Amino acid sequence: METDLSLLTLSAEPWGSFQLRNVHKTNVGWSSYPFLPPTTADGLLASVVEGERWVEGNFHPPRSLRLLPGFSGLAVLGAYPAGGRHARAHFRAHVGALMSYEGPLWVPPEKEQSAGKKPAMVEDYVCEELPFVVVGGREALERLWEGVIGRVAPFAKKSALHFRYEATPSIVDLRSAQATVDTRSLTALPMIELGTMPKHASPYLMPVKSRWESNRSGRHEVTWSHLNCIWEPGVKVREGTSALVAEDGSAISRSLLDAVLEE
Repeated sequence: METDLSLLTLSAEPWGSFQLRNVHKTNVGWSSYPFLPPTTADGLLASVVEGERWVEGNFHPPRSLRLLPGFSGLAVLGAYPAGGRHARAHFRAHVGALMSYEGPLWVPPEKEQSAGKKPAMVEDYVCEELPFVVVGGREALERLWEGVIGRVAPFAKKSALHFRYEATPSIVDLRSAQATVDTRSLTALPMIELGTMPKHASPYLMPVKSRWESNRSGRHEVTWSHLNCIWEPGVKVREGTSALVAEDGSAISRSLLDAVLEE
């Protein structure tokens, strides 16, 4: 990572509710993260830049912006709305791999009934804007902005994301400093760095890094590294925490950036 760092904020508009399943989901409760974790945002921007839709799975290495030519020095820290809400929970039933949104009276095919019918309550998330937070050198950030501005991409199971047209990129310089009592975090904040607990903040086990590895059977699979984080718009960083601070006094946790960049 370069020593002279800048921050790019990419304005994106979701065209519908989205489902980014929380890692704490169960078979009967699925709830979306109210933001895009770093791994999701990183892969999405890489797909948009290359002009392809990418589906990750056990046989596909996760896509990362830093692996593309010209973007090796960038770190995508996620996308965080200034406001939004979980949509009304709806019912979903499944038997094995079969899914239905028709309600509790749905009857699966006879040959599938032995697998057992399972209900699930699903909560999507709705917001008007998703600002992406990307850190790196100014030239690479400008190149990224040129590559995504005006594009539309599918994301999060059931939605599409529009990167709005802008006259100029929103880039500001960052400086290394210690957080004060008034320092506001631009991203989800590692729990141990939390200052004042916001009224409605919730803890999340947030994926920050993905790897493509071979398991014991020789097959490749994607694994994730997670951090215990807190998120709510306006969450404050603990005084004295090492941070990268913008001109307006808002900041990014240095430890979060290090976790995203960890090899």
